Amino acid sequence: MPGLHEFSLDGKTAIVTGAGQGIGKGIALALAEAGADVVVAGITVADRSRSEADLEATADEIRLLGRSALPVVTDARDATDVQALIDAALAEFDSLDIMVNNAGGSFYARFPDISEGGFEAIVRNNLKSTFLCCQAAGAVMRERETGVIINLSSGAAFSGSIAQPVYAATKAGITNLTQTLAAEFAPHVRVVALAPGLTDTVGMRAGYGDEAEARVAAQAQTMAAKRLATPRDMGLACVFLASDAASYVSGITLRVDGGGRAADD
Repeated sequence: MPGLHEFSLDGKTAIVTGAGQGIGKGIALALAEAGADVVVAGITVADRSRSEADLEATADEIRLLGRSALPVVTDARDATDVQALIDAALAEFDSLDIMVNNAGGSFYARFPDISEGGFEAIVRNNLKSTFLCCQAAGAVMRERETGVIINLSSGAAFSGSIAQPVYAATKAGITNLTQTLAAEFAPHVRVVALAPGLTDTVGMRAGYGDEAEARVAAQAQTMAAKRLATPRDMGLACVFLASDAASYVSGITLRVDGGGRAADD
């Protein structure tokens, strides 16, 4: 049968952190559509009591696609939790082919207003969680001499952010760490990063309240593509990066931002 079989993820096992909602959920569903079984991991930081339900909802959608799913409540900022996640994936599927490090978070504050505690929280959310997951998943993949790690960076890593300066710095750190690990883990394990542009998620709209529709429409007009990204856009990009179609792609950060912000007139 004709077709680009290199894009298939049949027989692969993926872990996606932050998979209960937003971009992480979009990535998990796209990987499943491409044929992967998926371990959906994470916590709902704003309301931890929802964590299990959010992950189970993603897992149910994956099962409807005909793939297996395992929800695991995981705090990616904690080394013990991360190791338990890896162990659970191996116990369930006996393989780990794709690790997507999407867990993270931030808050809006100008640089002079960020406390030491706030700084440390953002570093833990983004850079530490990525470090721990790369270390734990990388150990398994290097021993088995196969695997792909996909780290979530951000467009802010390249342009900075007055509204979220520490977040931008941690995402730049993730981009740099990706380059380092691509060399460290070569030749059998690839390490890449994905840098989403502004993405329209349920969580983002919830933060906008009653102004959500108007604010999203206004933001869309500032983008070259005249729309915001969707979680599925990020999922499809991850399918490529995780697949054999990208077998010669490592150490890069793929910007998926619709051309970025349009130049001001």
